[in-house]
Amino acid sequence: MTGNYRIECIPNVSTSDPEVLNKISAAVCSIPEIDLRFVDAGLSANRTVFTYLGPANAVFKATEKLIETALANIDMQGHTGVHPRMGAVDVCPFVLLDDQKHQTAFLAAVHQFMEHMGDWGLPIFAYEQSARVDARRNLAVVRKGGYEGLASRFQSGDLPDAGPTSWSEAIAKSGVTVMGARPLMVAFNVNLAGGSRDELLVAAKQIAGAIRERDGGLTGVKSIGWYIPDLDVVQVSCNLTKPLETGVCEVFQMVQKHALALGYSAPDSELIGCIPERQFEVCTPSTLGLGRFKLMTPDRILPY
Repeated sequence: MTGNYRIECIPNVSTSDPEVLNKISAAVCSIPEIDLRFVDAGLSANRTVFTYLGPANAVFKATEKLIETALANIDMQGHTGVHPRMGAVDVCPFVLLDDQKHQTAFLAAVHQFMEHMGDWGLPIFAYEQSARVDARRNLAVVRKGGYEGLASRFQSGDLPDAGPTSWSEAIAKSGVTVMGARPLMVAFNVNLAGGSRDELLVAAKQIAGAIRERDGGLTGVKSIGWYIPDLDVVQVSCNLTKPLETGVCEVFQMVQKHALALGYSAPDSELIGCIPERQFEVCTPSTLGLGRFKLMTPDRILPY
């Protein structure tokens, strides 16, 4: 299936149940050569981000184990959470870590893995570099309507790219997975302070609109404003899809600038999962105020 190159997988699973997460972690780590870097659970989102890397063949094997374990233990029919979602394994991106000379082989291997998991019974929408329809490159477009809109999508003929194409009780339980190869991305949230929850939420949504690329903001930035009940914090939640062009340092400073203009502050931030060490060339984890909710351990900084 693969050549001799390293990849990273960052699957998002729709649970924060510690018992289920332990089962999934054990399944991933059962594959030799896998380096499981971090398991980032969010209670209000009822969602967990896994980050692991290794030789491509090992990562695909570990991901198959993860999917099998997650689908055996998660029922989307009873799932609730503040984060948009479509399935038990909601999003499953793969990132090439080694030289771009492996890109063609990498894309072919991801395509083959999607077909394999589709034959296994997982409905998959292909996105980003693996998209088979241009409109599905963007995750937000693919996920529009969420889990609750899936049955009508199947009925209307808006079908997955791999796996079952007829709605069933099994799909009602598992939902669908968005999968594909994508470039490096960083998930990074900036915390707001200095006002009531309602005031800060209005400000967060306004700031998110000002900094997101589609509305004329920063290159490669997708953002929303939200409130996280279990942390009791309002955040400007961002995905940095081109972090080598717009990194965490620039985003943090820009959110601080907008917050100050509105009469609030942005004292610290939250990293979801892991981050490449290159993101700290002009600032430090301490500068960003990382570690308020989860320890910023060395394992969360990836050596590339």
